[in-house]
Amino acid sequence: MTNSQYYLKNREQLLIKRKKHYQDNREYALSRKKESYLKNREQISIKRKKHYQDNKEHALSRMQKYYLKNREKISKRQKIYSVQYRKDNKEIILIQQNIYLNTERGFMMKLWNSIKKSSKKHERINEFKDFDEFYNHWLKQKARYGMKCPGTGVEMTTIVGKNKPGEHKKTITNISPDRILSTGGYSPQNLIFTTWEYNNAKCNITPEMARIFLKIVKERYGDTNETQQ
Repeated sequence: MTNSQYYLKNREQLLIKRKKHYQDNREYALSRKKESYLKNREQISIKRKKHYQDNKEHALSRMQKYYLKNREKISKRQKIYSVQYRKDNKEIILIQQNIYLNTERGFMMKLWNSIKKSSKKHERINEFKDFDEFYNHWLKQKARYGMKCPGTGVEMTTIVGKNKPGEHKKTITNISPDRILSTGGYSPQNLIFTTWEYNNAKCNITPEMARIFLKIVKERYGDTNETQQ
């Protein structure tokens, strides 16, 4: 009887025996496996890569089948790993988050999340279907004005500071989502990006209030251009 014939005949018993042996000697088996991998890492990597390239379609179909069969198990394992990873790497995660949030896209993602919260809290309409549409709206404005604030001409920034608990310091030049008409919601027509300082100063002023204000200034100081000079 050949080895393959013997294996096929006694397959179940052999698998049970192997499983029991592995469980009884798990730490030793893992250490041996780790040693072997570290010793032959480069060769194993090359071999795996070549095998994957030669059998790409088959490998992908097997991965898909395995995922569909074990979806719940994989999802549960990923959640456990994710929670544990966050506990063990809090400082690294905070550094990575801070780096991302200080990028233009990361900062805009932060604004998008704040808009979604604000819309629910204050029952405002948000006509942007997702972040991509919101981000493209910003890119269109950027193509027209650059990083300049349309209201003041000041260079806008994307700085996310490290505030202590209870502190909420504002960078007045940071990009701020400004609703042109405060009575309206967030929409491509009603949303413009300005500096936080300009948005905060404008507050809930209406076009009629702005018109009256300009009228008062003109009556007291003459033409507004002359007043600025």
